[in-house]
Order: sequence, then structure tokens, then C-alpha cells
Amino acid sequence: MKQPTNRGEDADIDFATIFAANIHEIKNLLFLHFNAIEGASNEDWARDNPAAKISLSRIKYGSSQIGQRLAHVLALYRIAQGRYELDIDYHDACEVLREIVVETHSLMDDRGIEISIGNCEGLYGFFDREMVRGILVNAVHNSLHYAKGKVLLSAALEDGFLRFRVEDDSPGYPSEVLENGGRRAKLDLCGGGTGLGLYFSATVAALHRNQGKSGFIHLSNGGALNGAVFTLCLP
Repeated sequence: MKQPTNRGEDADIDFATIFAANIHEIKNLLFLHFNAIEGASNEDWARDNPAAKISLSRIKYGSSQIGQRLAHVLALYRIAQGRYELDIDYHDACEVLREIVVETHSLMDDRGIEISIGNCEGLYGFFDREMVRGILVNAVHNSLHYAKGKVLLSAALEDGFLRFRVEDDSPGYPSEVLENGGRRAKLDLCGGGTGLGLYFSATVAALHRNQGKSGFIHLSNGGALNGAVFTLCLP
């Protein structure tokens, strides 16, 4: 005889919270996975085996991409639920860029891409360090996928905004991506790419507000490397 369904507390399941909790756990497991791959890549057998080195590099890059997307989804969920408050503080822009170079250095080396830092000394601003780091790392990962051999990070104070730039020597953004300069980035669940990274970046940038101004992102082509230019503008 079937037992009646219990519709009490045990059946009151908050699937949104369970979803977010699982994303957090998967992200942590992926971090351990990435570190294991990093360790294997440094073993003699891997360094001396070109095929193994290429395969490990692809797995490492894929793991890093998945981790970034999970972090974006989790952050957007918290923002949508009103559970995330920006941790605004006074930060050194150049220090943030240096951290990103250290974080992405091994991936760059694996793909034969040079990452460097241009102008940024003496620049400070009020922003959420982790969120801004997440935006810029996403831009670097995008450049990593398309760049021919160089990625350049920089920061500048222009027109009342602290502007972080990620430039590369790729063929540049296609015209459809350049529409509205990325300011009105939307999710596209029907296309090949959802645009999650740009949506995350635009959403977090807009949360930064100061003296009636809001942050935004801007996409363009050209710049110092004559390729794609991603700009994060913070008031």
C-alpha cells in the first residue's frame, strides 16, 4: 500500500537554494581538479611528452572556463535574490592586474601567449575587488581563446571613470558582438554562446555607482594590439 506523500517540512524543498549550494560545491571540487591537473603538468613525464602536455593544457583550460561560469551563475543568483552586497573598498588597480597575471600565467604559457601589464601605476579606486577580478579574468579567458600571441592589461583614469582594459591581438570582436558596445548584454539561450560572461560583467559593473554615475563595460576593436578591446568602466 502506497504511503501518502508528506507535504510537511520535508516536502518544502527550496530548489533554488539547493541549486546554488550545489554550484558552490561543484566549483570547489573543480578547483581541486584544476590543481591536480596543474601538478600533473609539472611532472617530468608530462613535460617530456608533447602530446600529454597539449592534452593536459586543454583539460586545464576547460576546467578553468567551467569554474568561471559556475562562479558567474552563483554570483548572479545571489544578486537576483538580493543576497549579495558589494564589498566596496579602496584598491590599487595595478595590484589587481598583477594578481590576474599570476592567476592566468600557466594557461597563457600552455598556449604560447604573452600576457603583460601596461600603464596602471599610482591608480586607485573604490570597487568590489573580487567582482572586478572576476570580470577581468573572464575577459582574459576570452582573449586567451582568440589571441594570436599577446594580451595586454592596463588601467587609466578617464572622464571620471577608472577604466580597466584587456586587449589582445586577435581579429577583434565580430560586428554582432559590438552592438551597443556590450552595454546591454543579454543572455541568449538559443544561440551557440549564451553570452553569460558579458551578462555577468555588465550586471556587476552596473552595481558600482558613485555620484549619480553607474559602471558599464564597453567592447571595441583596435587599441594597442590592433585586436579586441574589453573595457570595464567604474565611476
